[in-house]
Amino acid sequence: MSAETRPSLGRHLLALVYDTFLVVPIIMLTTALIMGLYVTILPPPAAQNDVVALPPTAVQAGALLSVAVFYFIFWRRGGQTLGMQAWRIKLVDLNGSPANTRQLFLRLFTAILAYGLFGLGLAWRFVDKNGLYLHDRLSGTKLVQIPKVTS
Repeated sequence: MSAETRPSLGRHLLALVYDTFLVVPIIMLTTALIMGLYVTILPPPAAQNDVVALPPTAVQAGALLSVAVFYFIFWRRGGQTLGMQAWRIKLVDLNGSPANTRQLFLRLFTAILAYGLFGLGLAWRFVDKNGLYLHDRLSGTKLVQIPKVTS
């Protein structure tokens, strides 16, 4: 198995599921921080101390930002999230080198669109001549499967 082997869609989705178990608590912490800031900056009226409703856009923006930061930090530090490490997947540029900061930001932005369009960006890999996802194609990155280390 060469370093240029593309991980299967199933392997990639399993890595995403693994990462979801890490990202959900981060989103919860971010939401709690937003809630704390919200009630500190805009305290509710005395009659409504028991119920505080955050603006949905604040929660969504916080969740999106925390997920983006999670992926950016892991990709920047070695091209792999913990889920990608577990499933031996690595993010690289099209030449096999580490992706640069611009590519990572572009990948994050285009991945939001790719996943947000009912996953059509993932289905793109079935029509792409190199098996790249839409956000890979647009950012100049790709996922490769790392060979299993045997001792």
